Amino acid sequence: MRTLLRTLFAAIVLLGHLSTGHAWEDTPPLRINYLAYPVDWNGKPIMIGARLQVPANVSGKLPAVILMHGTSGLSYRGVYYAAALNRAGIATLEIDQWGGRGLPGGASSRPKALGDNLPDIVGAYRLLEGRPAIDASRIGIMGSSMGGIESLLMMTHRHSDALLGKDIHLKAAVAFYPVCWLYNHVPGADFGDLVDAPIRIFVGTADDYDGGAAACQALLHNLAPADAAHVSLRAFPGATHEFDVFDGRREFNDPGANRRKGGVIQVQPDPEARKQARGDLVQFFTTAFKQN
Repeated sequence: MRTLLRTLFAAIVLLGHLSTGHAWEDTPPLRINYLAYPVDWNGKPIMIGARLQVPANVSGKLPAVILMHGTSGLSYRGVYYAAALNRAGIATLEIDQWGGRGLPGGASSRPKALGDNLPDIVGAYRLLEGRPAIDASRIGIMGSSMGGIESLLMMTHRHSDALLGKDIHLKAAVAFYPVCWLYNHVPGADFGDLVDAPIRIFVGTADDYDGGAAACQALLHNLAPADAAHVSLRAFPGATHEFDVFDGRREFNDPGANRRKGGVIQVQPDPEARKQARGDLVQFFTTAFKQN
């Protein structure tokens, strides 16, 4: 939990010094709670920390979106997107998958199997459905990179039925650069037999992690028609993996890249793509939730 507080405070300070989007300054009045919920991990209970932001100037029960970070952990991107959703009258719950596990983030912190940390999403869902301010019939999810992978897995009947229960599922999902090649190629990454809910994928055409936009287009092309009808894709020309970061250009070596052979990944901030993705994200969820 201490890790969550430090990271989010740093995010707020950083956004306060950035002119891009004025995300934090434009946030409406909020009711903010730092919460925690239990999950089982490697046979022992741990506590997952989370930050709940509920717009205070909206009456009635509100829809909510669970925010899932990538391998590197919590960052200012979560604050940036949460602020935009909050302005649209949507509550957000950003969870910290690493703090409760005592993990530093990065490739070494990833679970052994892609679905091992899906109970984190289930716990977040249960927490939200029990909050009086939240409309339990309108809970969605968005995730980046690793979090995007997990978000898409939860939109399959295989995982949703087993973890949330039959006839219960998340009502909408957004995945930022979720490494589409993994699906239906890697054990545990079956993507098909989807729940009845809209799914949106954002990816850059220059994403060199594992084929980027081309891999996502191939994934959608190979889906059964009934599943493909649920999924839409937006590819940003020239955008890289993690195109929505705020810091400078960088590269990193990831053992999971290049179809799990490893390789160097390029990251280039793209402020325009980031801004467009944020607007698209808000429009997607307001439509899915039938939010005025």
